[in-house]
Amino acid sequence: MTQATRVSVISPDAMNPLATSASSGMTYYVATNGLDTNSGTLNSPWRSINHATSSDSPIKAGDTIQVESGVYTELITLGKSGNSTLGNITLKANGAVTLRDPDSSKGGFREGVIQSAGKGYWTIDGFRIENTSWAGISLRDANNMIVQNNYTYQTGASGIIVLPDTYYDGGEAEVTNSNIKILNNTIERANWNWKTSNDQGTQESLSVWGVNGFEVANNTVKEGKREGIDIKVGSRNGSVHGNTVTAQAIVSGTPQGYNGGPGIYLDGNRATMFNISVYNNTVYANTADAIAIADEVPGQGDVYDIRVYNNVVYGNGKQGVNGGSGIAINSNVRDVEILHNTFVNNVQAFNIAGIDNYGGKKASNITIRNNIFANSTYRNGFIGDTDNVTLSNNLFTNGFKELYQTQGTLTNLQSNNNITGDAQFVNLKGNDFHLLASSPAIDAGFLGIGAYANKDKDGVTRSQGNDIGAYESRAG
Repeated sequence: MTQATRVSVISPDAMNPLATSASSGMTYYVATNGLDTNSGTLNSPWRSINHATSSDSPIKAGDTIQVESGVYTELITLGKSGNSTLGNITLKANGAVTLRDPDSSKGGFREGVIQSAGKGYWTIDGFRIENTSWAGISLRDANNMIVQNNYTYQTGASGIIVLPDTYYDGGEAEVTNSNIKILNNTIERANWNWKTSNDQGTQESLSVWGVNGFEVANNTVKEGKREGIDIKVGSRNGSVHGNTVTAQAIVSGTPQGYNGGPGIYLDGNRATMFNISVYNNTVYANTADAIAIADEVPGQGDVYDIRVYNNVVYGNGKQGVNGGSGIAINSNVRDVEILHNTFVNNVQAFNIAGIDNYGGKKASNITIRNNIFANSTYRNGFIGDTDNVTLSNNLFTNGFKELYQTQGTLTNLQSNNNITGDAQFVNLKGNDFHLLASSPAIDAGFLGIGAYANKDKDGVTRSQGNDIGAYESRAG
């Protein structure tokens, strides 16, 4: 194979042009009219993306693989890593690049059309991936990865998943990934091969599994058969923000018998999870719950130190089929702050279960402040047998017999909540939940919130009055 000369900055040559490279590396090319025996230059591109990403290619840390427009039917394995000194290897689509599974009816657990095991320092940017047997992008035992601007469509399992490669027995050993960013992607029709509740390995639309240090931001997740964004099994020190999640759990209530799952799910499940912020998301029209926090496997790690704020959550659940909670907190969960969210037209606004069917310890140290809970179709809220709940400075619209229901012995249950017939949004029918100047939510919030929530969902600094809900009023 002819290898392009490596220099830190390069000018194109008329006879053997290479694009101007980044200061840290070269640019190589893949095109549908190329050959893998070529040198990978602009005028002599490779044909196969997998050839470019393989362990035998000349690609090194800091280099870019630019894939020209076209349809590529292949499985792509990242065979090497970048590093912290020279930077990421970038795999980038130039124009409309579609990746397809060579056989969408075969392939199983862990496989992705773009996949890696034990690799790090890659950026995957701008691809459309469709009709896959399992995942669109599957990163295993990964570190320092950026997945951005991709569009996955009708994947057999997750559109994008980060997971352990071989170990699934719980505890700290299952936290095998680190420093992962999943940004500005669209994930549509994930888990499309899902058939029955006994079907294995489908996972969720966007799955973050066993990751220490993550950011899941500004993605659109829609029309998934099961859960939407799932942060699980020991993932910690991360954030889920600016995402739009809709039409998830579309199998919920079907004769197949599966109840679906939440739009955004924090699930401890075999390993401890902590220090996670969920903010500035829009979660709407999902078949089941909107946001849920739980630990499905008691005794192998709890979920704690969670912040949920500035989210707009509306129109979730099917009454008589599932809980349809705007937010639900279950057992083995503690130290959760739910602040400045707007919940509208959900089956129920919140459900703090205390101890659920998974067993273990009841939820504890739950703070619910400065939220709007409006127009729930079943009930505004429920608090089960839970230790140390603070419920204060929230605004409820109350069309029901009770503002919320409680069960068991509760401690530190506060009032200072406002019950009103109308929250007075700018346009309720149009789902514009900014506040009118006459809204009772204005200047009614608790003032001692954490500095992390001192701006609203639009990025506007909250005034000294501190309005209730996701948006600070623009009035006056």
